[in-house]
Amino acid sequence: MEENSSGLLNGRADCRDCARRLITLATHRVYIISQKLEPEFYNDRDIFDHLVSLATRNQKTDIRIIAHDTRSAAGEGHYLINLAQKLPSFVQIRTTVTRADRQFLESWLIIDDMAYMRVKNPARYEGNFEICNKLECKSYIARFEEIWENCHVDQNTRRLSL
Repeated sequence: MEENSSGLLNGRADCRDCARRLITLATHRVYIISQKLEPEFYNDRDIFDHLVSLATRNQKTDIRIIAHDTRSAAGEGHYLINLAQKLPSFVQIRTTVTRADRQFLESWLIIDDMAYMRVKNPARYEGNFEICNKLECKSYIARFEEIWENCHVDQNTRRLSL
């Protein structure tokens, strides 16, 4: 992937590699919309380590994740859930509650104001990505924030203290 590039994603490996590459480009913002936190994309130690580093180096880090269902990910010890539990000031996970938002079946990864990955068909791992397209990212961020406002804090990611 070049610094200023775009392309199609066709298959699990393409999506995983693209997610990993884009997240390593992040300097302050990572937004994810997902069905079940797609472990094949995001349950990755390198991604976890990079996001921890990002949050600890930059107080303006904003990592927001919207998922339809996090129960299986929470039960399997998903890295993104561990991240939200470890750094709740920087990482928030919410779940969709409205019917319209629950019918949103794409998966998005938005990095800062410049790059995105859009998996239009998560079941087949088909989509596209683009780096250095601020205009497109602006529209994705606006839609993400609309959905975010309708979501509730995810109960499966709360850390229980005894």
